[in-house]
Amino acid sequence: MVRMTETNRAGFTLIEMLIVIVVMGIAMTIAIPRFRVTNKTKARRIATQLAADLEVARSQARAHRATVRVVFDAGTNSYTGYLDFDRDNVLAQSTAERDSLRAFGTRVLPTGASFGRAAQVDITNFAGAGAITFPTPQINFDGRGLTTPFGTRGVVYVQLAADPGAVAAVTVSGAGGVRLWTSEGGTWR
Repeated sequence: MVRMTETNRAGFTLIEMLIVIVVMGIAMTIAIPRFRVTNKTKARRIATQLAADLEVARSQARAHRATVRVVFDAGTNSYTGYLDFDRDNVLAQSTAERDSLRAFGTRVLPTGASFGRAAQVDITNFAGAGAITFPTPQINFDGRGLTTPFGTRGVVYVQLAADPGAVAAVTVSGAGGVRLWTSEGGTWR
C-alpha cells in the first residue's frame, strides 16, 4: 500500500488557483483596451485594400499585356477596374471590360469612409487639391505596368467621417509604383 506523504503530493491548492486567476484578471484588464481598433487604423486598412487593388490592376495589365483602368467615383465612394480585353486601346468602361478584370470589379468603401483628406497637407512631391489628385479621377496602367499617359501620377486620400484626423493615402508614381501613406501629427509616413 502506498502512503501519501508531503513529498509526493501533486496539484494546486485553492489559494494558489485564486492568486493565478486574480493575476490573469489584472493582466486582461490592462490588455483588453489595447485591442480596440482606432479610427486611424481603420483608415489605414481601407487604404491598404485600395493599394492592394491598384497593385492587382497593375499586375493584371502586365499579365494580359493590355491597358487596365481604375476609375474613382467620389459621389458613390467607390472605384471600378476595367481591362481592355480586346486590346484595341479603347476602354469604353463597359460591363464586359469590368468583368474581364476579375480582380475586384467595383469596390465600395466601407460605411463611414469616403474619399477625402480633411485639412491634411499634401504628401511631399504629390501636390494637388482634392481627395483624388490625378488629372482625371482615374488611373491607367499599360501592358508594361506603367501609368499612361506616361508619367501620370497622383494621390487618393481616404478619410473617416467619425474622425477627420483619420486619413490615409495611396500614391501612384509616374512609373506605376503604389505606396501607402498615413498621417502622423501632420507628417506623412
